[in-house]
Amino acid sequence: ETYWSIVGVDGTVYAEVPPNYYNSQQTYADTVCIPNDACVTFNLGDTYGDGIFASGNYGLELNGEILFLQTTPFNYHFSYTTNCAPGEYCDVAEEIEEGTTYTTAFDDQWYIFIPDSIGTYEISTCFDSTNCDTKIWIYDSCENLAVAEDNSGTIFYNDNNEACSLKAIVQGYFDVGVPYYIRIGDAEDACGEHPVSWEINYFGPVIGCTDPTACNYNPLASIDDGSCMPFGEPDCPLGPDLAISQSALESSLYVSVEENTDPCYIAEGCMNGYGQRTLIRFTTRIDNFGETDYFIGSPSEESDQFTYDNCHAHYHYDGYAEYVLFDNQGQQLPIGFKNGFCVLDLGCSGGGTPQYGCSYMGISAGCEDIYGASLPCQFIDVTDVADGDYTFVTRVNWDHAPDALGRIETDSLNNWAQVCINLDRSSGELEFTLLEDCSPYVDCAGVLYGDAQQDCNGDCNGPALTGDVDNNGIQDMADAEAYVTLLSGNDIEASPCNDLSGEGNLTVFDAALMSSCINYGSSHQHTDTGAHDHCDFQGIINPLDEVSLFISNWNPDENYLDIELRNPTASIVAYQFQMSGLQITHVDNLVPPEMYPIFPVVNTTEQTIYGISYQDSTILKSFLPQPLVRIHYSEITAEEICIEAIHDIVNQDYEATVTHIEGDCLMISGTSSVPKTMDVSISPNPFSKQTTLTFPNPRQESFTLQITDATGKMVQEIEGIQTEQFMLQGEHWQSGVYYYKLFSKSYLATGMITKF
Repeated sequence: ETYWSIVGVDGTVYAEVPPNYYNSQQTYADTVCIPNDACVTFNLGDTYGDGIFASGNYGLELNGEILFLQTTPFNYHFSYTTNCAPGEYCDVAEEIEEGTTYTTAFDDQWYIFIPDSIGTYEISTCFDSTNCDTKIWIYDSCENLAVAEDNSGTIFYNDNNEACSLKAIVQGYFDVGVPYYIRIGDAEDACGEHPVSWEINYFGPVIGCTDPTACNYNPLASIDDGSCMPFGEPDCPLGPDLAISQSALESSLYVSVEENTDPCYIAEGCMNGYGQRTLIRFTTRIDNFGETDYFIGSPSEESDQFTYDNCHAHYHYDGYAEYVLFDNQGQQLPIGFKNGFCVLDLGCSGGGTPQYGCSYMGISAGCEDIYGASLPCQFIDVTDVADGDYTFVTRVNWDHAPDALGRIETDSLNNWAQVCINLDRSSGELEFTLLEDCSPYVDCAGVLYGDAQQDCNGDCNGPALTGDVDNNGIQDMADAEAYVTLLSGNDIEASPCNDLSGEGNLTVFDAALMSSCINYGSSHQHTDTGAHDHCDFQGIINPLDEVSLFISNWNPDENYLDIELRNPTASIVAYQFQMSGLQITHVDNLVPPEMYPIFPVVNTTEQTIYGISYQDSTILKSFLPQPLVRIHYSEITAEEICIEAIHDIVNQDYEATVTHIEGDCLMISGTSSVPKTMDVSISPNPFSKQTTLTFPNPRQESFTLQITDATGKMVQEIEGIQTEQFMLQGEHWQSGVYYYKLFSKSYLATGMITKF
């Protein structure tokens, strides 16, 4: 799961290693040559989000000097920047003071500013004598920062300013003693080698009403100007008025095809699957036409309006912009996304004064916030949406919530912008057309911009609940358990009200999705991936997680066999697989009950086995095979016993994994010839060039030895081994963990070999 790259500040990739490249419990070292003057960042990542286990380590040397050697976990990301000149990156930013003019020594120069006074500051390149297009980026952290040309990750940002054309101005509220990282550069190398001059100036503290009980209270003000008015005064300002720009939406739409390997996009809800995704990108502009600011506040103040997302390392304001797609029947499709990673004064074309940034959020009266189409998650994922006509909606404050000061918007009808579009893939790729005469959306109850929806039976605002398989009018854990009970008795068929995964058939996957909804609800805070709606049922398949099952440890004398599990990249919540060639009587759980305290269920008609945790216990991921279940049988019914099919194996994120059946079926020529397990000694193990397998073979039976790597790929197969010892040559194998299967008509052995 571990991957890394070394990237220059100019974007040059000097070296990189992709995910799933390394084997577990091995030490790797690489040498990368960089130019003497190259400022580079070492980026270390983990697709699963648990970093390197504490028994492992990771480090970096530069010309023999150890820069760091870490043993601490890092979740999803870790980065380290080195070999940089002062100001070349935020880690070595040049410290500056207010009231001074500075000139960059190179493009995208970094500065750090720690205000000694609270209030409004202005940072401007308008004083620059060149005519090139400049930009200003301001960040509140340098840790794991992904530097971009747009405003991703910034708390303040400006490109072109009306006051000085291509130059940039940032004006905002800065807190005392807080470090701000300022990046001064140009737009797409517009300035070339020309330095950029810029200034930072203090405008003073914010002056206004400081009484929280007044109707004109200014939460940023630190000096009272005597203007406070009690509620009810005729001169009390009306509230804020947020409005979505229809023109910005219409003019910005375009199709983009992108590859997704990032589980964060799934967890945040802005993508609905992995691999190649077809997206419609667009710009969202939100103006405040009201008489007062729409005030949100600081995420650091532990407001219940914010949810922190470790996955992408930022806060989300939970009730901001929402993107929704309705079909031609007015039904909302499950591809929507709620966007709110930052709310700020990105412009003030309405005559306001900019003051809010991502560390202290809001939109001032007369200002606007803009989410450009190129930003992360500024799209809807239409990969799985059928061709046809749809209504696409962007809306702000859709639940009509007051701001953090309790101010209610004066108008909610302008919180909605929409376009009617047609999706057409007849040419082989998606084309979309804006449809004319796009009537305002009316819900199934006939309400303009209403929230009424058809239930899963097609009734407007009907009582039917998706997943309520026992039809008692509530969704509860009994429904999740009923899925397995009904499946094991062949007493349920797929329908719009119970097919939670959308696969067209019912499996343990549907039961797992239902239990996830009951356990975690619609706004569960994940430890590493942010808030997630567990009741927005979607059957996501994760192609990055591969899980396999295989038969092991036969005992014909006591009529049982064991099934083992290989799950190197995912912990497992639930599984369902089908056997053939035997009549199952019952199944035992072989996973330690303190880890996975469940009781497998059997459909004895179809020989299908179900295992599921209703309390989110998991079978921990393991690079080594681990026992899963012991299958007891009354008779053998065919000439071979097989794992006939794996219907679903569900990971810890309630996604279906990619499954494999390892090994062969067991050939049976009468119950007395069922292979018995045997002991094999391997010495040395681990080995470097060769190792010897020793095993009992008194009748000189012919054995076959199969070697597979950690991914299940066959590395070597040797047939016709008739001795009791065999020397295995592995000098040319790559270092790592391998698995062997040694078998004859009478005996079977499996295990692990390590090559160093």
